[in-house]
Amino acid sequence: MYLRTTSTNNLIMSQYDLIGASYNVVENLPYRAVEKYNVYMAIKPLLKPGTSVIEFACGTGFYSSHILTWGAEYVTGMDISPAMLESATNRLPSQVASGNARFVVGDGTMSTSFAPDNSYGHFDLAFGAWFLNYAPSKEKLIAMFESISLNLKSGGVFVGVVPHPTDDLAKRAEDYKNASLNRFFPRNEYLDELDSGDGWRLRVFLSNDGVDFMTWHMKKSVYEEAARLGGMKGKLEWRRETLGREDSREQFGLTADEWQVRVANPHCGILLVWKD
Repeated sequence: MYLRTTSTNNLIMSQYDLIGASYNVVENLPYRAVEKYNVYMAIKPLLKPGTSVIEFACGTGFYSSHILTWGAEYVTGMDISPAMLESATNRLPSQVASGNARFVVGDGTMSTSFAPDNSYGHFDLAFGAWFLNYAPSKEKLIAMFESISLNLKSGGVFVGVVPHPTDDLAKRAEDYKNASLNRFFPRNEYLDELDSGDGWRLRVFLSNDGVDFMTWHMKKSVYEEAARLGGMKGKLEWRRETLGREDSREQFGLTADEWQVRVANPHCGILLVWKD
């Protein structure tokens, strides 16, 4: 869906153009329902009548569609991959025709307005599911937050889905060698630590059919610092992933012990940070 520096931009765009609509395989994963529930609980209270939303790295429009259903007035979805945007447009033809949804090619690390009139401070809420994790460095993460801040109104809020927030990524990389954490998709393979020490390279697998992609997992403290340096000066909070009741573990095919390991090692976290 997204990324930067010329080489990483090309890497991300090419891998998602190649995957294209095949990325929708994630929608059929049991985990996707868990993730969607966590997003819904974080974002629904923020969607008031008339709310305008910019979705960074919107992909095939999965969350753009739900954000409209959950109460947003209109949504602009941006992504670096034209193939993904084509799928998003095809998903929401009537909303695009009515003006409640629009999709634009863009780079989320550039200081660019994504408003229909190219104005700054246009949107009430910014959303990014698996957007910030495409920053290969703190500098690129700061640039992402600068783009978010530039597009938000005063008082606006960003809601983001990122890998589980922690500063002990070496332990997490070791923990994910545990077979019970890779019994179902998505599967995480931590490759190596960045030279800066700010995070790790991470490959995520969505299926056994070659749907996987390269991403980065930055430390919790790096996300927080980058948000402030990128212009997001208001309240900042984290929401821990909720998997649901233990009896729902059956859909994942996990034993009781494996379920407890999974609960102790969340796949993602939800970041909420206000512009001011």
